[in-house]
Amino acid sequence: MTDKNKLRFDCRHFIGDRPCKFRTVCTCEHYAPVGRRILIIKLGALGDVVRTACLLPTLRKKYPDSQITWVSRDNGVRILQGHPMIDRLFEFNAENVFPLFYEKFDMVLSLDKERQPAALCNALNSPDKRGMILGEYGTATYANKEAEYYFRLGVDDDLKFRKNVKSYPQLIHEAIGLDYDHTPYELYCSEEDVRQARETLVTVRTTGMPVIALNVGSSRTFANKAPSREKWVEIARRMINIGWQVVLLGGPDEETDKEWIADHLGGKAFRTQSDNSEKQFVALISCCDMLITGDTLAMHVAIARRIPLVVLFGPTCPQEIELYGLGEKIVSTHPCGPCYRRTCDIKPNCMDVIDSGMIIETAGRVMDRCGRKQNRLQ
Repeated sequence: MTDKNKLRFDCRHFIGDRPCKFRTVCTCEHYAPVGRRILIIKLGALGDVVRTACLLPTLRKKYPDSQITWVSRDNGVRILQGHPMIDRLFEFNAENVFPLFYEKFDMVLSLDKERQPAALCNALNSPDKRGMILGEYGTATYANKEAEYYFRLGVDDDLKFRKNVKSYPQLIHEAIGLDYDHTPYELYCSEEDVRQARETLVTVRTTGMPVIALNVGSSRTFANKAPSREKWVEIARRMINIGWQVVLLGGPDEETDKEWIADHLGGKAFRTQSDNSEKQFVALISCCDMLITGDTLAMHVAIARRIPLVVLFGPTCPQEIELYGLGEKIVSTHPCGPCYRRTCDIKPNCMDVIDSGMIIETAGRVMDRCGRKQNRLQ
């Protein structure tokens, strides 16, 4: 067979069951040999998946010819879809994972401390595994010495709550032995998703005033990651009195709360629908001037889309969050936090004691410093 007709299995464009997008067989000017083959395992909470994308620019800079594969859950796959630094994106299921056992990777980066993803790391063919693996007693442990500190944060409350001063992006970089240069993570959405978001929010632009999104919900895993609905009404009223346009964000679990808040604001806040896809949610936040939220997925989306924000912290660790100069944190004065409690009966809770006037003052300061993002609607 002549070199002209030689199949290039190592080309990043090669698919195997059909011609590549360039429709050539098989050597051409688009031939791009795969360099280092890297696989990232990150399932976990969706916000954690988003912020783990901070590894991508570091890996691309260090290994520019690498092929990066990412394994995540279905929602992680959907929100990362279209990321230009990810070559292959697979949902964590038997159909997709089984073929991976027959590939060879130069490096596997495993960043979840649960048994299933840790076991996947064990099973893959790679001479270089970093992060979490499954230990002999059936629980996760660290694969390399650099990952020990990251692992210990999950089992040592004193270390996590009081002693650690490192952000999550710094922690995972160090855990896999990479230098961290504070490059922010990014998310991407389609032009169609942005167009729909623009149409959704067009009515709140009529006054020309800033559009402030309040993300009223949070994960149910930990208690009080978001203020109560009564507190959101208090915050929103102050903003409406200033003249700001308030948009209420949330998912299906927050539909009742959003309706209750909107009713108590007399219809003066815009309530978004609750059945948005992950990409539509990203686009909605992208089309607002500012976000006010707890430590939530919405926070990570705003960071990834470079939207100014104010973040309220109660039960979780503010030091683990890096805002990349996009906003400010307000930390509750409740002495029991951070706690990561699954339930809490303390009244008022740690989020509701945060002064609403302080939130408004901080939002104004962030807006003055970071500027508005109206250009995203034009």
